[in-house]
Amino acid sequence: MARRLDKIEKEIGYCEIKLEKERRIRKQIQFLQDDIGMLDQLVREYSHRMAPASPMIAGRASGDGKASRDGFLAVGLVELLQEEKEILQRERDELASRLHTFTGFLAKRGILEDEKKNVLRRLSPAHSSKLRRINEDYKKIEKQWNTFTEDLVNLDEAIFFLDRNLDYLRSCRTLLLTAKGSLDIDYWMSGGSLMNLFRHSNIGRAKDMADGADRNLKLAQKELVCLSTIKVRADLFQRVIMPLLEGLFEDIFIEGKLLSSFRVIEAALATNLKLSEQVKAKRILLLAKFDQVDKLRNQMFVRLGGDRRNRMVG
Repeated sequence: MARRLDKIEKEIGYCEIKLEKERRIRKQIQFLQDDIGMLDQLVREYSHRMAPASPMIAGRASGDGKASRDGFLAVGLVELLQEEKEILQRERDELASRLHTFTGFLAKRGILEDEKKNVLRRLSPAHSSKLRRINEDYKKIEKQWNTFTEDLVNLDEAIFFLDRNLDYLRSCRTLLLTAKGSLDIDYWMSGGSLMNLFRHSNIGRAKDMADGADRNLKLAQKELVCLSTIKVRADLFQRVIMPLLEGLFEDIFIEGKLLSSFRVIEAALATNLKLSEQVKAKRILLLAKFDQVDKLRNQMFVRLGGDRRNRMVG
């Protein structure tokens, strides 16, 4: 009977692990779905703003600053946002397919709980009562251990993508610095092709780096929204593609030199670096707590098994 209780407890613990993973995957799917909805709205909005002549830059002399800004943002964003939406849709669909592997664990846990109650009923009331108390204490520690484990997994994934976000932002800054000394603003103001600006120049490569930074940030935020035992404001991290393009328009058509766009990346890099360091510090603290709980869990498991065997023999 003691071995049977041990087996039931292990199976219940396995169910709890699967159910916790399912909960987190559902949160990730919802996060991606919300972002896909936002991207879809932006694609529709900027596709309507894209005029037939938008591939060419209208100069400052046109006096139509609003139209120029809309065309500039539309050409810079629409294709990029469409690609981003497709990538996130694939990520969402992959996560959704994983949910099938968690089917039935809630019902199975209920069956196991009933089976455990039936086993305990066969014991004397005094023995059964003590085992129940020990079991409840163990379940609390087991739940905490499981939550800490999953939080550490999510944190490790998030930190990986946050580091990549910072790498992309640094590359973007470097390309903007290079563009400062080589960008022929008079040429682009007089009618240069936006397609060429965004695809065959350091400005275009900087835009690609900004896109990569945002993409990795979203993947990090997808992990951070799952956390249960620590608080991280995932929304405080800065995305940059939209403010970068707005800054580039100001730089090319108003300032005549790269200032605003560079400040956007510098500010985002400083903010995201600071927040990333805070996440890493919280991971260190959480790991220390996990080590304590892991030790206590092992001790309680040994105690629980020994007490069961003693009760069964007695």
